[in-house]
Amino acid sequence: MKPIARTFAAAAGVAFLAACAAALGAGVATHRAAPTSIALVDIDRISAEMEEFKVPSETFQAKVNTRLEDLRSIQTRMTSLSAELDLIPATDQDARIAKNTQIIVLDSEFKTKQQIYESASGLDQAQLFKKMFDRIEAGAAKLAARDGIDIMLVDDRVFMLSETNFAAQNSALESKKILFAGEAVDLTDELLTMLNNDFNAGK
Repeated sequence: MKPIARTFAAAAGVAFLAACAAALGAGVATHRAAPTSIALVDIDRISAEMEEFKVPSETFQAKVNTRLEDLRSIQTRMTSLSAELDLIPATDQDARIAKNTQIIVLDSEFKTKQQIYESASGLDQAQLFKKMFDRIEAGAAKLAARDGIDIMLVDDRVFMLSETNFAAQNSALESKKILFAGEAVDLTDELLTMLNNDFNAGK
């Protein structure tokens, strides 16, 4: 091969390799993931201010208050019976036994009702929060689709570490996900407004 031909071939080879490298580079750039859009929402605040669940929450609290009042009523009767027992002479064993029996029956009623009420209240609360969370989750998905958000996280910036309890610190760190986030990514107001607007519109 003549020198000029060899030079041309070498130049062509270099150009080909450069073209391949450029093509590969373009391919890498094409497949590089786009920046991820992330937002935070304060679940506690949203659940407290959702208009849809104001009445259900008030109804739940009223049931809890009624149950607590029933338990307090039993305690009051037990206290009254104990005071009556103190006034019965030690020599009147029959009267003391009868009064003690009344106290024991009330104590058993109190413990049984307390257990039943705690279980019922726990179930009511769990069912209410599940409905609330499902609504918040669906709203978050709708807001994310509307605003082009890839990930929505529960804002745990308000969870503070204990200064004196190492076990509590470890427990908090196991669940904590966010070390820092600017206020610009907090979409609590936007989500809350959308949820309340949808509810008031009958959606």
